[in-house]
Amino acid sequence: AAPRRLRALPRVGASALIAAAMALVLDGVHKSYGGRPALHDLSLTLPSAGYTCVMGPSGSGKTTLLRIVGGFEVQDGGGVTLDGDRLDGRPPERRPLHTLFQDYALFPHLSVADNVGFAPRILGVRGAALRSRVSQALADVGLDPALAERKPIGLSGGEQQRVALARALAGEARWLLLDEPLAALDRPLRAALRRLLRGVQRERGLGCVHVTHDPEEAMALADTLVILGEGRLLAHGPPQALYDRPPSLRVGRLLGELTRIPGGRGWIRPERLRIVDGGAAARVRSAACLGDRWELELEVEGSAVIVRCAAPPAAESVGIEWDPADALDLDEE
Repeated sequence: AAPRRLRALPRVGASALIAAAMALVLDGVHKSYGGRPALHDLSLTLPSAGYTCVMGPSGSGKTTLLRIVGGFEVQDGGGVTLDGDRLDGRPPERRPLHTLFQDYALFPHLSVADNVGFAPRILGVRGAALRSRVSQALADVGLDPALAERKPIGLSGGEQQRVALARALAGEARWLLLDEPLAALDRPLRAALRRLLRGVQRERGLGCVHVTHDPEEAMALADTLVILGEGRLLAHGPPQALYDRPPSLRVGRLLGELTRIPGGRGWIRPERLRIVDGGAAARVRSAACLGDRWELELEVEGSAVIVRCAAPPAAESVGIEWDPADALDLDEE
C-alpha cells in the first residue's frame, strides 16, 4: 500500500506546484499611504505567458499594484511570487521583469541603439551579440534601423514608445509591466501599437500586466481582465465574459455603457437593442455618428434609452426590441 500512496500523492501535489510556479501570485497584498488604504488584502493568480489588463478609476490601486510587483513600492503585508520565486525584498533590477512607464523613461543622452542595448549590456552581452540583439529588438517593434543613431528627442511619441518596448524586449525579462503605455498617443497610433504589443507578447510567450483606464484597450488586449475599485478586487476573468455578464452594475459601467431596458426592467448594452417595425414605441430625441455606428437617444414611456446601430432611422418614431437573454439584472449601487 505504501508504494501506491507514494506514487499517487506527488501527482496531485505536482499539479498544484506547477500551476503556482508558472504564475504571478499576489497573496493578501495590502498597502496604505498616510493611513489611507490603497490596496486591501489583494489575492490574485495570473498565468505566465498571458496578457492581463488591470482596470479601475483613479485611486483604485492599479498603479500601486504594478509598482509593488515591479519593486518600486514595498507592500505593508502579503507576498508576491513570480514563477515560483518570492520577490519580496528584491530591488527592481533583481526581478525578472521590465516596467514600461507612461513617460517611457528613455535616457535622453543615449542613442536609440544604446537605449535598447542598455539592459543586455548590463547582463554582459557585448560586440556582435549585442548588435544582433539590438537589431532584432528594433525589428520586432517595427522600427526603421536608420533611427538607431538618433537621440530620443528626435523621435515622435510613437517612435519613443516603440524604443521603450524594444528596450524591454532586448533584456531577459520574462514579464512586462506596462503603466498606461498608450495613453499619450493618438487613436490610430494607439491601435497600431496595441496590435504590436499583443503580437510580441504571443510570439515571445511573455507574461504581461498592463494598467489602463480604457475599456476598449483592455478588451482588445487581455486574456484576463482584473477590475479594481478603491483598492479592492471587484472582478476578474475573461474580458468578454465580464462584459456580457458583469457581476455588478459598477463593473458593467466600467466596461462600457449600459442603458435601462424600456419599462425599467433591468439593464442592457445599447448595441443589443434593435430598431424594428413595431415593438416598443420610441421617439428619436437625437442621433450621433460615432464613425462605424450611430448612437440614438430614444424616449420610451418618458425615459431615455440609448441604442447603438448601423444607421439612423428615417422616421422620428421607431420600434425597439431585444433578446431577453441579453437583459442584465443588476442592482443600483
